[in-house]
Amino acid sequence: MRAKGCLLKTFLIVIALANFLSGCEDDSGLAKICPQPIPCAEDSSGKLLTSNLESYRIGECTLGSIACDSEGTEYCKDYVGPTTEICDFKDNDCDGIEDNGFDNDDDGYAECNDCNDYNEFINPGETEKCNNRDDNCNNEIDENIYRTCWSGPPAASFIEPSICKKGQEQCVKGVWQSCQGEVLPALEFCDGLDNNCNNQVDERQMDACGPLIESGVCERGDLVCSGNEQLCMDAVYPGGELCDGADNDCDGIVDNDLYRPCSTACGVGYETCSSGAWVSCNAPPPQTELCDFLDNDCDGEVDEGCPCSLNQVSICRTNIVDASGNPINCGFGISICDIDGNWGACRFFGTEPELCNNWDDDCDGQIDGMSKSCGDPTLAGIGECRLGTQECLMGQWNVCQGDVAAQTEICDQLDNDCDGLVDEDLNPHNKVDMIFAIDISGSMGSSIRALVQGIHDYIIDFVGTEHKFAVVTFPGEVTPTTSFPLTIRTSPPLVSAAIFQGVLGNVTSNGGGWEPSYDVALSLSDPMDPWHLGWRSDAYPYIILITDEPGQTWNNVTEQMIAANTNNCQIGECVPGDKIEIYIISSQQYQSMWDEVVYFEPSRYINIFPVDSARYTNFFRNIFQNICI
Repeated sequence: MRAKGCLLKTFLIVIALANFLSGCEDDSGLAKICPQPIPCAEDSSGKLLTSNLESYRIGECTLGSIACDSEGTEYCKDYVGPTTEICDFKDNDCDGIEDNGFDNDDDGYAECNDCNDYNEFINPGETEKCNNRDDNCNNEIDENIYRTCWSGPPAASFIEPSICKKGQEQCVKGVWQSCQGEVLPALEFCDGLDNNCNNQVDERQMDACGPLIESGVCERGDLVCSGNEQLCMDAVYPGGELCDGADNDCDGIVDNDLYRPCSTACGVGYETCSSGAWVSCNAPPPQTELCDFLDNDCDGEVDEGCPCSLNQVSICRTNIVDASGNPINCGFGISICDIDGNWGACRFFGTEPELCNNWDDDCDGQIDGMSKSCGDPTLAGIGECRLGTQECLMGQWNVCQGDVAAQTEICDQLDNDCDGLVDEDLNPHNKVDMIFAIDISGSMGSSIRALVQGIHDYIIDFVGTEHKFAVVTFPGEVTPTTSFPLTIRTSPPLVSAAIFQGVLGNVTSNGGGWEPSYDVALSLSDPMDPWHLGWRSDAYPYIILITDEPGQTWNNVTEQMIAANTNNCQIGECVPGDKIEIYIISSQQYQSMWDEVVYFEPSRYINIFPVDSARYTNFFRNIFQNICI
């Protein structure tokens, strides 16, 4: 638009607006501002536009800004408008489409960007195909075209552990090449894989296996897979030939070429196998014994049954005669075997040292009468050990008299065990608390008195000492509402030996018939002392349990529960690592029920049979005796 001339207004208004405005009014009478940064464009007739400009900044078109020329005429400076479209990858005519009018095949690519603008399937955006041409206009033909291939059976499985894998084939100049990298099905093999790709692993192979020829005992089997290993099931292979009436080596002959050594008392030979039996031993057989200095019957004796062999000489001590045939009743003679195999007369030959044989060997008119030392010479003279004397009477040595052998050490200021020490190691503890737990059921009737007597004879040695003892009997009292597995007879539980003896005498077999020996052993060894036995902290605990029945329980007690207490003594003066001194007297047949409780030590278990009070006393003294002072 061209501005027209205008008159200056009031001088003061002009001066006031001089810093902001320049130019003149347009036809509407509004003042123009020139230059100013207002975007602008021009339409096709050259008219200046300042609104609705979006369509004038498309493609290569750009907006300008309002400016005035030297005459004060406004125009759009730096505006770039539409031009004639050319094929240069630009939107020259600013219609929003590049190179329009130059796409002959309407594939969206102009001829300047399309290597074949007359084929809509050849352009830069096309995917390269296997057709021996450059579909995507990159100057390469059929480049990097691959596809999955598979030449195996359509139903093949590719799921692990299948070995089958598809391959790839490449297009070269429009031709698909051979399939590479594929893994085809194979024969099924026993390896934990699906070799034939049928979605089954190591399926049964029904192929026959085993010996090639079924002859004799040999049989073919079935080839099966088990644990990644091929096995020939039910096949019987040739083996070494046995004497069993069968063709073991499968050569068509039964029991062929079988020999083995055989023997008789007279020597060795060989025998053969026939129809499963060893026959025809050719070893020399025994013969009837002859008096010919040979062992004819091969029994290791020569001429047995024969009185003697010719000219054989034998010493004799009966019916001795002198050269004239007169009897001589001493010394020894010799007898010579005659030609008939009979012993001749016993002719006096001489004398010899006297032997204990009820004969006058030395011809001094006395028979036997000698003596000799007896006993253990290695201990004689040590401690109380002494040698004794034996005398020969009527050809027999009598018992050793006066000898003293090693004995168990006792408290008598003597070396009883002949080890050079006096009264040593008589017991392992200085002070003890000892509890006798006794089964008083009816079955104990045959042994209870002998046990009580054996305990009495043992405990009497402890009268007046610091040791304490208790009597516990079981089964205890049973009421309609309460069961007590044991009864403590002594009061307080641990008493002196003298008081213990008085209580012990009242123990009889008058209890019930269900003996909870396991419950009793567990209670007595319990560190919590549930029966308030009052184990002393300076005395070592001993538990002696006596029963003729197997281990029984009222409360599901096990041997292992008791052993946990006895193996880890926490009562009395025990220290960590100690074991309770526990001993069991019961039938030998139940020993295995107490093995863990007594630490698998046979010396802690004594057979209650035979019933013998002295045997019981000796057992008790072997486990503990009073200190020797």
